Amino acid sequence: MNRTTNCILMLIYLQSGKLYKISEIAQMLERDTGEIVNTRNIIEYRKELESAGYSIISVTGKNGGYQLDMSKVFPALKFTDKEKDALIKAYNILLERNDFLQKEDLSKAIGKIMSSIKHEYVEEEITIIDRYPLSMPEEELKNRYDFLLKAINNKNQIKISYTSQRNIEKSHILDPYDLFIYNNTWYVIGWRSGKHLNEIMYFKLNRISEFSLTGKKFNVWSSYKKSNYIDDNGFKNNGDWYHIELETSEQTASIINERIYGKNQKVNKIENDKYIVKVDMQNKENIISFILGFSDKIKVIEPEWLIDEIKDRIKIIYSLYK
Repeated sequence: MNRTTNCILMLIYLQSGKLYKISEIAQMLERDTGEIVNTRNIIEYRKELESAGYSIISVTGKNGGYQLDMSKVFPALKFTDKEKDALIKAYNILLERNDFLQKEDLSKAIGKIMSSIKHEYVEEEITIIDRYPLSMPEEELKNRYDFLLKAINNKNQIKISYTSQRNIEKSHILDPYDLFIYNNTWYVIGWRSGKHLNEIMYFKLNRISEFSLTGKKFNVWSSYKKSNYIDDNGFKNNGDWYHIELETSEQTASIINERIYGKNQKVNKIENDKYIVKVDMQNKENIISFILGFSDKIKVIEPEWLIDEIKDRIKIIYSLYK
């Protein structure tokens, strides 16, 4: 019988809350394991259990022995200094983000965790700058989140007023399936019902202006899987994928290489200060915006349609400044 097993058995005995003499614990272990156990072993097992976070009271005297502190039945959490530091930093970062909407619950949870840790920690101030935060106040965003989460859990159909990228506001009847974050923005995905179109669609929470229940219940389509619509690269139903090849300098290649812009991204040096960027990207409009964002720092090698599109956009931009 190994040491760990004996420690577990000893803990089981002590969980009765009774005070046991050390010799009694040794006898019970001998009875249950069939092996010889002496009082010195019991002292060692107590140290093992206390190192795991359990509090064992030692009572001295003729009738003394060991007793489990029942006010601390669960072991105290044991964190390294690095783990404590990571926990606090992650907490502070999430508090600063305007897309994290469960701050109150997180504060309570962290409070419970930290109260069980014996620590001396000086909180380090973390500076977080959200360069392009949402213009919608966090409380309004949370109202939409809470409403949608409740509708999802209760299978309640909803009606929303939604403003598109073209600034056109329309009403939609939606069976909300899931909430998710994409590029620091909250979305709801669900089945949209309409006269001419019934399909799975995505809606940004900050573009929802009005929302209410229709009074109807819904069932999630049996064929629905979130992974069929969302993956690590974003929306699967966000346009076709296109293989893009670009030529650029070392400096710009280094900037591009800091982030992942699509699938199978590779940045290769072909000669001094000349690099080729290869990546599969989705959504033509997003691709064009990406290219134009680097101005004259990159040149499109392929595909041909993208070269022609960039030429046309440059002509339009030039005409604006004639």
